[in-house]
Amino acid sequence: MRETPLLTLHKELGASIGEFAGVKTAISFSSIIEEHRSVRSRAGIFDLSHMALIRVRGEDSGKLLEKLLSKRLSKHPPGHMIGPALFLNERGGIKDDVMTYKLSDRDWIIVGNAANLNKDVAWLESNVSLGGHHVEIYVLNEEYSLLALQGPSSPKILSSLFNVDVDNVGPLKFRTSLDLGGASIWIMSRSGWTGEDGFEFILKHSDAEKLFRTFVENGVKPCGLAARDSLRLEMGYYLYGHEIGEEVNPIEARYWMAVDLGKSECIGCDIIRSVYERGVDRVLVGLRFSKKDRAVPRQGNGVYIGERRIGHVTSGGYSPTIGRSIALAFLDTRNALMGSKVRVDIRGRTLEAKVVDYPFIPAGRQAK
Repeated sequence: MRETPLLTLHKELGASIGEFAGVKTAISFSSIIEEHRSVRSRAGIFDLSHMALIRVRGEDSGKLLEKLLSKRLSKHPPGHMIGPALFLNERGGIKDDVMTYKLSDRDWIIVGNAANLNKDVAWLESNVSLGGHHVEIYVLNEEYSLLALQGPSSPKILSSLFNVDVDNVGPLKFRTSLDLGGASIWIMSRSGWTGEDGFEFILKHSDAEKLFRTFVENGVKPCGLAARDSLRLEMGYYLYGHEIGEEVNPIEARYWMAVDLGKSECIGCDIIRSVYERGVDRVLVGLRFSKKDRAVPRQGNGVYIGERRIGHVTSGGYSPTIGRSIALAFLDTRNALMGSKVRVDIRGRTLEAKVVDYPFIPAGRQAK
């Protein structure tokens, strides 16, 4: 099992430590609901060093990634993030969803899911010949960490603490080589996975500890991965191994933002276009429960109409913002009717839920 490089600091801050995707890290520092609400109303700082950090560079690196990713890369200038985009298998299933930083036409950083680090590296290495032979692939996790400052007050906090001009860093854009309070930042991007404004930082381990500590000492709430999960669920963002995976294609997952349907040169892209044209048998939807029902749906819970099972929950949890349980679920396409009622079997209890679209809350809505 890997450990986050900031594990000692998290223990010092009183974090509850657990395992996520094979990495020992902070699950929470206080109440999960408090951390969640802090991000919705002000800001929180996350350690995301469990994520896969991979550098792909060389003369043919751009050609290789064009062959492997579901979005076009060439139209984006350096300083932009491309994503989310997908590594697809030959059947159109999702090997991983990744964010790609374009440092130059010959230098890229891939941020993928923690559980897929070795798989992503192997996939890149096995396909180097697609773009040419002048490609180098490096795993950065041994040297670099990933932090995320998330919440509506994030720009103000960065500006006031470090006198950083954040106005010229637009969504999915990044800057390189900054100094934030003595911490040397390799990359600072305006990005995140909470539905709020925010920034992500790629930096060496020692600088990551220094920056994380500086935020906390200046009143920013440290947040663990449990709050990150509840935040992403409210927005209907997908988690690998739950909503997406090798046996899930992006059409049934409604993962439109990750796919360029006009692209044909990448592995799996032709399959996805044919799936789009013929249709799918199941589709991902949201489920919203009554406020009086406190049971929390979990992955695998069956969804029914009458006695007939029509699907299953992929992720579920309690939404602090709207004060009720919510879930994402795959349903048979003919039963995925917005506004209709279904029943969900939650550990022997049957609860009614309404089929809804997601996100479950508007972006930027503050928790009450």
